[in-house]
Amino acid sequence: MHTQATDLQAVHQRVTSWLEGKPVDWMLVCGSGMGRGLVGEGEGSLGLDIVDTVGLGQLGLPVPEVAGHGQSLVYGRLGDSHICVQTGRLHPYEGIPIQVCTAALEGVIAAGARGVALTCAVGALNPAYEAGQLVALCDQMALFGPTPLRGPKFIDCSEIYSRRLRKKIHALATEIGALGRPLDEAVYAHARGPQYESPAETKALRLLGGDIVGMSTTYEAIAVTAHQLPLCGIGVVTNAASQEGLSHLEVQQRSEAARGTLAKLLARLLASDPAK
Repeated sequence: MHTQATDLQAVHQRVTSWLEGKPVDWMLVCGSGMGRGLVGEGEGSLGLDIVDTVGLGQLGLPVPEVAGHGQSLVYGRLGDSHICVQTGRLHPYEGIPIQVCTAALEGVIAAGARGVALTCAVGALNPAYEAGQLVALCDQMALFGPTPLRGPKFIDCSEIYSRRLRKKIHALATEIGALGRPLDEAVYAHARGPQYESPAETKALRLLGGDIVGMSTTYEAIAVTAHQLPLCGIGVVTNAASQEGLSHLEVQQRSEAARGTLAKLLARLLASDPAK
């Protein structure tokens, strides 16, 4: 439980100072079981040439307490692209104010990020989805989730996840040919957590149009949309929502098992220009 006040302006200034004016083509936020491996070495990594790393705590932020989440920002190069990776995200269910949850992302955006990619571990609402598959986020339902916006910020959310970037992801997935099935597009439904969804909640979210469900991501997507940056999201389906015996350990294991395929797709995406 986070109980200390966080100076958001100071966090943004520390992020800007840490980057020292370096360009950021892509900001990548990592979901459960993904971050440390993606910025590591060997199989299942992005192959990032790391330039610098800073802990979230050093920036004045709380550190994620959820197993499977890293605790740092990592800056490096991937081909000709300059990438900043948040290896673990902060969640409102940890008792952290929503604007603190998005503070690192907002800081990197303020420092000049040109595009954002969000990854997440999700439960399947759509019965056609299988554990271990990747999905491209095409829309979201945040009716029951928090927003980082304050005041009369009536932003357009008709295309939160860039249609252009989704087409690019589909093309890259076809080129890679390692997914084992076509890349489905999915509507992400937010659930506050930390408890998993009940069968009745799962049924309701499906009836409302959700394909997948999770406890993160939507508030980050809203923050990015408010800045009018190109945004894409890729989810790893880790289980069927409301099935018996759900556990966070399974979520981590499924995410880690899919990380090799995810890394191949992300490496190709992040090496490209977010504006093209």
